[in-house]
Amino acid sequence: MTRARPHLAGRRTLPARLRLAVLVLLLAPTAVLRADETLHYRWKIEGFFGALAGLFFPSHGDARLSQSTLASGNLQSSLLITSDEVKDASYFTYEAEIEPATGRTVTARSSQLWQGKQKDKSSPPLEAGTVDVASAIHLLRRTLPTTSQEMEIWSDGKLYPVQVQPAGTETRKVGGKSVETLHYTIRPLVRPERRVWKGELDLWFARDPQATPVEMLVARSPARLRLALVQKP
Repeated sequence: MTRARPHLAGRRTLPARLRLAVLVLLLAPTAVLRADETLHYRWKIEGFFGALAGLFFPSHGDARLSQSTLASGNLQSSLLITSDEVKDASYFTYEAEIEPATGRTVTARSSQLWQGKQKDKSSPPLEAGTVDVASAIHLLRRTLPTTSQEMEIWSDGKLYPVQVQPAGTETRKVGGKSVETLHYTIRPLVRPERRVWKGELDLWFARDPQATPVEMLVARSPARLRLALVQKP
């Protein structure tokens, strides 16, 4: 039996079958996304461990999911999470550069500012089939896959194997109105000699032409942040 290769610090080569599946996913857009867009959310922390974390960190705040066109022609997608519970400026952001023709993540970056301390992580050029949180939202909006997909996620400077799974249709509330959505989950995969991602991502896309993300659940151990769209565009 062929054993999985150990994790290397540099770029990884995806198996041929996985590269083919990813290529099909990337080249099959089903939603019409706006090149420049800003969506506003309110977030709150959830769960028992989240409540404990809320004793030391903000428990609610605002978030902004934005997309813009860079001078190179590529897209920049970012998810900015802030809070008005603290006096000093603080934030957490996921940011990715994306090829508009294919949806491929070119590079990714994460940054946080808390209690005056800033931490930044930037990725090297990424292979097809690799996403971060911001580009995963963009890619799944763009393609709305109907079958599960194995991918790699770049998180906090490291690569992890994950599985994208369609979770069916659900009704969510936006501004007091019911919205029909498609639910997707991203979960860690356990692979020999690979790191296991300690995060989770749930996405609910409206069944409209833009597949608007109306709700998101971002889990970063031990906290779970639920983001709800303030107003549907």
